Amino acid sequence: MTSAMVVPMKARGRTLGALMLVSSDPKRLYDDDALTFAEHLGRRAAIAVDNAVIYGRSEQRAQAARALAFVADGIVLVDEDGIVRIWNAAAEVITGLAEREVVNRPIADVVPAWAAVDEHVPLATGPGTPRTETVPVEFERGERWLSISGVSLPGGTVYAFRDLTEERRVERLKSEFVSTISHELRTPLAAIYGAALTLQRKDAALEAQRERLLDVVAAEAERLARIVNDILWVSRVESGTLHVAVDKCDPTILALAVVEAAQAHLPENLTLTLEADPELPSVAADGDKVRQILSNLVDNAVKYSPDGGRIRVRITSDETFVRFAVIDAGLGIPAGEHPRIFEKFYRLDPELTRGVGGTGLGLYISRELVRRMNGRLHVESTEGAGSIFTVELPIAR
Repeated sequence: MTSAMVVPMKARGRTLGALMLVSSDPKRLYDDDALTFAEHLGRRAAIAVDNAVIYGRSEQRAQAARALAFVADGIVLVDEDGIVRIWNAAAEVITGLAEREVVNRPIADVVPAWAAVDEHVPLATGPGTPRTETVPVEFERGERWLSISGVSLPGGTVYAFRDLTEERRVERLKSEFVSTISHELRTPLAAIYGAALTLQRKDAALEAQRERLLDVVAAEAERLARIVNDILWVSRVESGTLHVAVDKCDPTILALAVVEAAQAHLPENLTLTLEADPELPSVAADGDKVRQILSNLVDNAVKYSPDGGRIRVRITSDETFVRFAVIDAGLGIPAGEHPRIFEKFYRLDPELTRGVGGTGLGLYISRELVRRMNGRLHVESTEGAGSIFTVELPIAR
């Protein structure tokens, strides 16, 4: 080494390293011009290194942003001043608040109920799994139950949350279902038990009531069987073991069997008739399942017509579908309840204010059966003016 230079590599006021140039040729010694060139080269090298570092960090941030966009949990970063800095796509979906409406604004302004989060959610300050709390948070579109955890970071707090509103609703429905089933089972069991005790008595005066008491036992036992069958059907639907055997069926014969069976035990203040268009095409369906669906709909019409009236089963068709419509003039369904009546465990009269019982499973089972036969079940109803439940099934080709 006969000559050498060491120059700093500086960029944006920071020294990133040093650049050393060495010559072993005695005829090539560095001078001031070479030093100036070396300093220029050092600055250029520093800028290149700095750009590479910035690019790498940008790539990391971009990957983190992509991950946040696809993660299922809502992620919120709130700085020390309570200003939202990150609001990912899942947070938008869960809360209904768009990122542009939230970011760079105080969290207390965009979500006034966020105070409940600060009050109830403990913040983790180190590594480990943070503790989650489920709290109700009010948004413009309604209350959501959020399972939230928070981690305190230098300069702010990161919250992760997921929506448990649907799970809580299902749990509530299950609780209501247990209560309903208990009531529905207790009533026929009490009637059967009472009739059996009466029949055991050795009293000649009871001979005249024997037939009536036996009818009570038979009717209530049939009611118990229907409840158990409903529960078994739901179990088969949920487990995926429910199968349908689609065949070519006569829609009039299917509906007539249901109407005749229902007329045998119809309340005196109700009438049930069948109206069918002439020359109806065959329907592609499972005959047994269609009869069960129509029986459920007719039973539903009877239950929700406590004041009596007329129930009609009407069959029509077009080029694609055969339509079975069960029409009643009973209590009707409020417009806001239309989307919910086909939900599992849901009952329109949960408090039995009109004496309408049931497990809340009949319409759910009917809808699932219709779906498996490539059909559709829908309702048209006005509160106090009756309902029309329509089953659409494809024509057999």
